[in-house]
Amino acid sequence: MSLSSRLTDLNPDWLDRALAERGSGTAPVLGLDVQPVTFMGATTEMARLHITYADTGVPGPPTLVAKLRGTSEVQRQMDLAMGLFAREACFYGTFADAVPVRTPRCWSIGDGDAGPLLLEDLGDLRMCDQMDGMNLPDAETMMDALADLHATFWESDQLTEPWLASPAEGVFAGMIGQLVASGAPALAERYGDQVPADVMSAILDRSHCWTDVLARLVEGPQTLIHNDARLDNLFFGDEGTPCLIDWQLVGRSRGTQDVGYLLAGNMDGDELSARWEPLLRRYHDRLVALGVSGYSFDQCVEHYRQSIVYPLGAGMALLGDMDVGDGRGLGDRIVTRCLRHIAELESFKVL
Repeated sequence: MSLSSRLTDLNPDWLDRALAERGSGTAPVLGLDVQPVTFMGATTEMARLHITYADTGVPGPPTLVAKLRGTSEVQRQMDLAMGLFAREACFYGTFADAVPVRTPRCWSIGDGDAGPLLLEDLGDLRMCDQMDGMNLPDAETMMDALADLHATFWESDQLTEPWLASPAEGVFAGMIGQLVASGAPALAERYGDQVPADVMSAILDRSHCWTDVLARLVEGPQTLIHNDARLDNLFFGDEGTPCLIDWQLVGRSRGTQDVGYLLAGNMDGDELSARWEPLLRRYHDRLVALGVSGYSFDQCVEHYRQSIVYPLGAGMALLGDMDVGDGRGLGDRIVTRCLRHIAELESFKVL
């Protein structure tokens, strides 16, 4: 995988200044080797920095991950419309130390163009692959982690930050709607005979007014959401503790936005059919134990039935204009999972 000159031109003097600006207190940087990472970002360019330090002082991390805005036409348009890099930078400048879930430590925020976001390298943790599907122990752990996150910011005054995304508002919603509509022809061609006709018809009818769907999906008690909770954005420690990466879409909405996205887009057929309700009960029970009140399990179930439509939209986007050509066929995998679950739970009847 080739790297752009914006990454290969990074040098020890620049890194030394970047670390100093964040008050890291590390020893001076003597050497820097920039190498590709084993995965690609849908909207960013990334590299792993291998660092050597002077013998004087305390050395910093031996490796860091550098993240810049992507430069392809689709990447540039998405970042321009949705403010992806700037939002993640704001998250690390404000919320990262307050969220009750592990996130990569940020060593420098940068501007996204000449100066990258410098993040903790999680290479020693278990990396996940959304194509493989989520196992039950990881799903249970994530129900707890998401409940912790959502309960901490349930109807919080901190949700007024203007840079927080709302999936149903403004240009952000318009871009999502455009991406979903772009994938509708491929959805109809590949999956038209795999779900009941009324379900496919409902999806295709709404694919060109997806902003109306998004408006329904944000109704209910508001909290801080990761908004892209999926296996590709998860690492797990040896003890099973999850670490959530990629906070470019962090926003405010109801909690089932994260829960539905994670389960419907990441668990495979039979296990999802059998386990979604116990997993949702686990999530709701933990919310209540953490002090959330006035939100019944029946409400949570209804919101979940609606929210599982959201990852279908992500899958459709990957079938359309957001296809970044990673060769995995992730859009098809997400769509396959979601269509069955949506049909089983009759999601469009509660939208």
